[in-house]
Amino acid sequence: MANNVVASGYKDLLDTPLGKGVIYAGTIKDRNFEADMLYHITNSSVLDDLTRCGQVVQFNKPPRVGGWRPYELNQPMIPDQPTSDSFCITICNMAYKSIKIDEVNIYRACEDWEAYETGFLNDAWRHLSELWHTDCLTGMQLQVSSRNLGKTAGRYGNIDLGSVGNPLHLTPDNIVSFFSRMRDVLQDAGRWYEGEMFIVVPRAMETLLLETMFAKQLCCNTNDYVLFKGMKARDILGFIVASSDRLRPVIDPATRRLVYPILAGWNEAYAFTGDIIKARLKEMEHTFGVTYDMLTVYGGGVIYPEALAKAYCTFSTDGTVNP
Repeated sequence: MANNVVASGYKDLLDTPLGKGVIYAGTIKDRNFEADMLYHITNSSVLDDLTRCGQVVQFNKPPRVGGWRPYELNQPMIPDQPTSDSFCITICNMAYKSIKIDEVNIYRACEDWEAYETGFLNDAWRHLSELWHTDCLTGMQLQVSSRNLGKTAGRYGNIDLGSVGNPLHLTPDNIVSFFSRMRDVLQDAGRWYEGEMFIVVPRAMETLLLETMFAKQLCCNTNDYVLFKGMKARDILGFIVASSDRLRPVIDPATRRLVYPILAGWNEAYAFTGDIIKARLKEMEHTFGVTYDMLTVYGGGVIYPEALAKAYCTFSTDGTVNP
Protein backbone atom coordinates (compact mmCIF):
# COMPACT_ATOMS: atom_id res chain seq x y z
CA MET A 1 0.00 0.00 0.00
CA ALA A 2 1.48 3.34 -1.07
CA ASN A 3 2.30 6.01 1.55
CA ASN A 4 0.18 9.15 1.46
CA VAL A 5 1.99 12.15 -0.01
CA VAL A 6 0.80 15.74 0.42
CA ALA A 7 0.61 18.21 -2.46
CA SER A 8 4.09 19.56 -1.66
CA GLY A 9 5.62 16.19 -2.41
CA TYR A 10 6.63 15.53 1.23
CA LYS A 11 4.79 13.12 3.49
CA ASP A 12 5.78 14.86 6.74
CA LEU A 13 7.12 18.21 8.01
CA LEU A 14 10.27 16.45 9.23
CA ASP A 15 11.07 15.51 5.62
CA THR A 16 11.08 19.14 4.46
CA PRO A 17 14.08 21.53 4.62
CA LEU A 18 12.48 23.03 7.75
CA GLY A 19 13.04 19.75 9.56
CA LYS A 20 16.76 19.56 8.84
CA GLY A 21 19.48 20.61 11.30
CA VAL A 22 19.48 22.87 14.34
CA ILE A 23 19.76 26.65 14.49
CA TYR A 24 21.15 28.06 17.75
CA ALA A 25 19.76 31.29 19.08
CA GLY A 26 22.38 31.67 21.80
CA THR A 27 22.57 30.66 25.45
CA ILE A 28 19.90 31.50 28.00
CA LYS A 29 20.87 33.78 30.85
CA ASP A 30 22.20 32.15 33.98
CA ARG A 31 20.66 32.61 37.39
CA ASN A 32 21.67 35.54 39.53
CA PHE A 33 24.31 34.61 42.08
CA GLU A 34 25.12 36.32 45.34
CA ALA A 35 27.86 38.92 45.02
CA ASP A 36 31.07 38.46 46.98
CA MET A 37 30.96 40.17 50.37
CA LEU A 38 33.70 38.36 52.27
CA TYR A 39 36.20 41.18 51.93
CA HIS A 40 33.67 43.54 53.58
CA ILE A 41 33.05 41.38 56.65
CA THR A 42 36.27 39.41 57.28
CA ASN A 43 39.98 39.90 57.70
CA SER A 44 41.00 38.30 54.42
CA SER A 45 44.74 39.02 54.60
CA VAL A 46 46.19 37.59 57.84
CA LEU A 47 45.68 33.98 56.71
CA ASP A 48 46.81 34.37 53.10
CA ASP A 49 50.14 32.63 53.66
CA LEU A 50 48.35 29.51 54.90
CA THR A 51 47.04 28.68 51.44
CA ARG A 52 50.63 28.63 50.15
CA CYS A 53 53.01 27.55 52.90
CA GLY A 54 51.37 26.30 56.08
CA GLN A 55 48.26 25.17 57.87
CA VAL A 56 48.32 26.78 61.32
CA VAL A 57 48.69 30.45 62.29
CA GLN A 58 49.23 31.55 65.88
CA PHE A 59 47.99 34.80 67.41
CA ASN A 60 49.40 36.23 70.63
CA LYS A 61 47.01 38.01 72.97
CA PRO A 62 48.17 41.31 74.52
CA PRO A 63 49.75 40.95 77.98
CA ARG A 64 47.59 41.82 81.00
CA VAL A 65 48.66 43.06 84.46
CA GLY A 66 45.28 43.49 86.15
CA GLY A 67 43.78 46.45 87.95
CA TRP A 68 45.39 48.89 90.36
CA ARG A 69 45.31 48.10 94.09
CA PRO A 70 44.32 50.56 96.81
CA TYR A 71 47.25 51.80 98.88
CA GLU A 72 47.41 52.28 102.64
CA LEU A 73 50.23 53.80 104.62
CA ASN A 74 53.12 51.40 105.26
CA GLN A 75 51.34 48.65 103.32
CA PRO A 76 53.59 46.03 101.68
CA MET A 77 53.07 46.07 97.94
CA ILE A 78 51.85 42.93 96.16
CA PRO A 79 53.43 42.65 92.70
CA ASP A 80 51.44 41.50 89.66
CA GLN A 81 53.09 39.44 86.99
CA PRO A 82 52.15 40.08 83.35
CA THR A 83 50.10 37.26 81.88
CA SER A 84 49.86 36.42 78.21
CA ASP A 85 48.11 33.85 76.11
CA SER A 86 47.92 32.69 72.51
CA PHE A 87 45.61 30.72 70.25
CA CYS A 88 45.79 29.14 66.82
CA ILE A 89 43.61 29.02 63.73
CA THR A 90 43.90 25.95 61.54
CA ILE A 91 42.99 25.92 57.86
CA CYS A 92 42.00 22.35 57.05
CA ASN A 93 39.05 22.52 54.62
CA MET A 94 39.71 21.20 51.12
CA ALA A 95 37.53 20.63 48.07
CA TYR A 96 38.10 19.76 44.43
CA LYS A 97 36.43 20.05 41.05
CA SER A 98 37.26 17.80 38.10
CA ILE A 99 35.56 18.51 34.75
CA LYS A 100 35.82 16.03 31.87
CA ILE A 101 35.67 17.21 28.27
CA ASP A 102 36.02 15.03 25.17
CA GLU A 103 38.38 16.63 22.64
CA VAL A 104 35.96 15.73 19.84
CA ASN A 105 33.44 18.12 21.41
CA ILE A 106 36.10 20.84 21.46
CA TYR A 107 36.70 20.42 17.72
CA ARG A 108 32.98 20.38 16.95
CA ALA A 109 32.38 23.55 18.96
CA CYS A 110 34.71 25.47 16.63
CA GLU A 111 34.49 29.19 17.29
CA ASP A 112 31.98 28.66 20.14
CA TRP A 113 34.45 26.71 22.26
CA GLU A 114 36.05 29.69 24.02
CA ALA A 115 32.69 31.00 25.23
CA TYR A 116 31.63 27.50 26.33
CA GLU A 117 34.87 26.98 28.27
CA THR A 118 34.50 30.36 29.97
CA GLY A 119 30.92 29.46 30.88
CA PHE A 120 31.65 26.23 32.76
CA LEU A 121 34.73 27.66 34.48
CA ASN A 122 32.69 30.65 35.68
CA ASP A 123 30.03 28.26 37.00
CA ALA A 124 32.69 26.30 38.88
CA TRP A 125 33.94 29.54 40.46
CA ARG A 126 30.43 30.64 41.48
CA HIS A 127 29.80 27.35 43.26
CA LEU A 128 33.14 27.69 45.03
CA SER A 129 32.16 31.21 46.15
CA GLU A 130 28.90 29.79 47.55
CA LEU A 131 30.90 27.18 49.49
CA TRP A 132 33.18 29.84 50.97
CA HIS A 133 30.30 32.16 51.93
CA THR A 134 28.41 29.36 53.66
CA ASP A 135 31.50 28.22 55.56
CA CYS A 136 32.39 31.75 56.66
CA LEU A 137 28.92 32.82 57.83
CA THR A 138 28.37 29.48 59.59
CA GLY A 139 31.68 29.80 61.40
CA MET A 140 30.87 33.36 62.45
CA GLN A 141 27.53 32.37 63.95
CA LEU A 142 29.06 29.51 65.95
CA GLN A 143 31.84 31.64 67.44
CA VAL A 144 30.02 34.76 68.64
CA SER A 145 30.81 35.63 72.25
CA SER A 146 28.08 34.35 74.58
CA ARG A 147 27.74 37.87 76.01
CA ASN A 148 26.84 39.28 72.58
CA LEU A 149 23.74 37.21 71.78
CA GLY A 150 20.37 36.18 73.17
CA LYS A 151 17.86 37.83 75.47
CA THR A 152 20.46 38.98 78.01
CA ALA A 153 23.23 40.46 75.86
CA GLY A 154 25.48 43.33 76.82
CA ARG A 155 27.73 44.12 79.74
CA TYR A 156 24.85 44.10 82.21
CA GLY A 157 22.64 41.55 80.43
CA ASN A 158 20.04 44.24 79.74
CA ILE A 159 20.00 44.21 75.91
CA ASP A 160 17.49 41.92 74.19
CA LEU A 161 18.73 40.50 70.87
CA GLY A 162 16.02 37.84 70.67
CA SER A 163 16.21 34.06 70.52
CA VAL A 164 14.93 31.31 68.26
CA GLY A 165 11.89 30.77 70.50
CA ASN A 166 11.31 34.45 71.26
CA PRO A 167 12.65 36.56 68.37
CA LEU A 168 12.54 40.32 67.95
CA HIS A 169 9.80 41.41 65.54
CA LEU A 170 11.18 44.32 63.52
CA THR A 171 8.96 47.02 62.02
CA PRO A 172 9.61 50.48 60.55
CA ASP A 173 8.89 51.89 64.00
CA ASN A 174 11.57 49.94 65.89
CA ILE A 175 14.21 49.17 63.25
CA VAL A 176 16.41 52.10 64.28
CA SER A 177 16.22 50.96 67.89
CA PHE A 178 17.37 47.50 66.77
CA PHE A 179 20.46 48.92 65.07
CA SER A 180 21.12 50.90 68.22
CA ARG A 181 20.97 47.72 70.31
CA MET A 182 23.50 45.97 68.09
CA ARG A 183 25.78 48.99 68.34
CA ASP A 184 25.39 49.16 72.13
CA VAL A 185 26.37 45.49 72.52
CA LEU A 186 29.58 45.98 70.54
CA GLN A 187 30.37 49.25 72.31
CA ASP A 188 29.89 47.54 75.69
CA ALA A 189 32.43 44.94 74.58
CA GLY A 190 34.91 47.68 73.64
CA ARG A 191 34.87 46.57 70.02
CA TRP A 192 33.31 49.48 68.14
CA TYR A 193 35.58 50.97 65.47
CA GLU A 194 34.14 53.79 63.38
CA GLY A 195 34.01 53.03 59.67
CA GLU A 196 34.92 49.36 60.15
CA MET A 197 31.65 47.84 61.36
CA PHE A 198 29.30 45.63 59.32
CA ILE A 199 25.94 43.95 59.65
CA VAL A 200 24.77 41.02 57.51
CA VAL A 201 21.00 40.71 57.11
CA PRO A 202 18.82 38.21 55.23
CA ARG A 203 17.29 39.20 51.93
CA ALA A 204 13.87 39.16 53.63
CA MET A 205 14.92 42.29 55.54
CA GLU A 206 15.76 44.40 52.48
CA THR A 207 12.27 45.89 52.08
CA LEU A 208 12.18 46.91 55.73
CA LEU A 209 15.62 48.50 55.46
CA LEU A 210 14.72 50.46 52.35
CA GLU A 211 11.57 51.76 54.05
CA THR A 212 13.73 52.87 56.95
CA MET A 213 16.35 54.51 54.76
CA PHE A 214 13.84 56.71 52.98
CA ALA A 215 11.39 57.33 55.82
CA LYS A 216 14.02 58.01 58.52
CA GLN A 217 16.79 59.79 56.68
CA LEU A 218 18.31 61.15 59.87
CA CYS A 219 19.76 57.71 60.65
CA CYS A 220 20.95 56.77 57.23
CA ASN A 221 23.05 57.87 54.28
CA THR A 222 20.74 57.32 51.30
CA ASN A 223 23.22 58.60 48.73
CA ASP A 224 25.23 55.38 48.50
CA TYR A 225 24.03 51.89 47.66
CA VAL A 226 20.79 49.96 48.00
CA LEU A 227 20.60 46.32 48.99
CA PHE A 228 20.66 44.13 45.93
CA LYS A 229 22.71 40.97 45.37
CA GLY A 230 24.84 41.43 48.46
CA MET A 231 25.79 45.04 47.73
CA LYS A 232 26.14 47.34 50.67
CA ALA A 233 24.29 50.33 52.07
CA ARG A 234 26.51 52.67 54.06
CA ASP A 235 26.15 54.28 57.42
CA ILE A 236 22.99 52.97 59.03
CA LEU A 237 23.99 54.01 62.55
CA GLY A 238 27.61 53.29 61.67
CA PHE A 239 27.10 49.89 60.03
CA ILE A 240 27.90 48.92 56.46
CA VAL A 241 25.01 46.64 55.51
CA ALA A 242 25.19 43.54 53.32
CA SER A 243 22.44 41.03 52.56
CA SER A 244 22.88 37.28 52.15
CA ASP A 245 20.75 34.21 51.50
CA ARG A 246 23.23 32.17 53.59
CA LEU A 247 21.53 33.19 56.86
CA ARG A 248 19.20 30.20 57.13
CA PRO A 249 15.90 30.72 59.00
CA VAL A 250 13.83 28.45 61.23
CA ILE A 251 10.05 28.57 61.69
CA ASP A 252 8.64 30.03 64.89
CA PRO A 253 5.82 27.55 65.71
CA ALA A 254 3.85 30.18 67.65
CA THR A 255 3.63 32.82 64.89
CA ARG A 256 4.48 30.73 61.78
CA ARG A 257 7.04 33.37 60.84
CA LEU A 258 10.55 32.67 59.66
CA VAL A 259 13.11 33.53 62.33
CA TYR A 260 16.39 34.77 60.83
CA PRO A 261 19.80 35.23 62.44
CA ILE A 262 21.45 38.63 61.91
CA LEU A 263 25.21 39.07 62.32
CA ALA A 264 27.03 42.27 63.17
CA GLY A 265 30.61 43.01 64.06
CA TRP A 266 34.01 44.44 63.31
CA ASN A 267 35.44 43.51 59.93
CA GLU A 268 38.66 42.32 61.61
CA ALA A 269 36.86 39.95 64.03
CA TYR A 270 36.86 36.86 61.81
CA ALA A 271 39.76 35.75 59.62
CA PHE A 272 39.02 33.85 56.44
CA THR A 273 41.05 32.71 53.46
CA GLY A 274 40.46 30.61 50.39
CA ASP A 275 42.35 29.94 47.19
CA ILE A 276 42.65 27.47 44.33
CA ILE A 277 46.13 26.15 45.12
CA LYS A 278 46.34 23.70 42.23
CA ALA A 279 44.82 23.86 38.75
CA ARG A 280 45.76 21.73 35.78
CA LEU A 281 44.55 20.65 32.35
CA LYS A 282 45.29 16.94 32.07
CA GLU A 283 44.99 14.55 29.14
CA MET A 284 43.17 11.34 30.03
CA GLU A 285 44.71 7.95 29.31
CA HIS A 286 43.08 5.53 26.86
CA THR A 287 40.66 8.19 25.58
CA PHE A 288 40.67 11.44 23.62
CA GLY A 289 39.59 13.45 26.59
CA VAL A 290 40.92 16.09 28.97
CA THR A 291 40.08 17.02 32.54
CA TYR A 292 40.14 20.39 34.24
CA ASP A 293 41.29 19.61 37.79
CA MET A 294 41.18 22.22 40.58
CA LEU A 295 41.98 21.95 44.29
CA THR A 296 40.96 24.57 46.84
CA VAL A 297 42.01 25.15 50.44
CA TYR A 298 39.80 27.39 52.56
CA GLY A 299 38.67 28.15 56.09
CA GLY A 300 38.96 30.57 58.96
CA GLY A 301 38.29 31.28 62.57
CA VAL A 302 37.38 34.00 65.01
CA ILE A 303 40.11 36.31 66.32
CA TYR A 304 37.87 38.59 68.41
CA PRO A 305 34.68 36.74 69.48
CA GLU A 306 33.59 39.76 71.52
CA ALA A 307 33.65 41.82 68.29
CA LEU A 308 30.72 39.81 66.84
CA ALA A 309 27.05 40.04 67.81
CA LYS A 310 24.06 37.92 66.79
CA ALA A 311 20.32 38.55 66.93
CA TYR A 312 17.22 36.53 66.01
CA CYS A 313 14.47 38.45 64.24
CA THR A 314 11.25 38.32 62.28
CA PHE A 315 10.07 41.13 60.00
CA SER A 316 6.81 42.93 59.47
CA THR A 317 7.48 42.89 55.70
CA ASP A 318 7.84 39.10 55.59
CA GLY A 319 4.68 36.98 55.50
CA THR A 320 3.85 33.90 57.53
CA VAL A 321 4.56 30.31 56.50
CA ASN A 322 1.55 28.14 55.62
CA PRO A 323 1.23 25.06 57.87
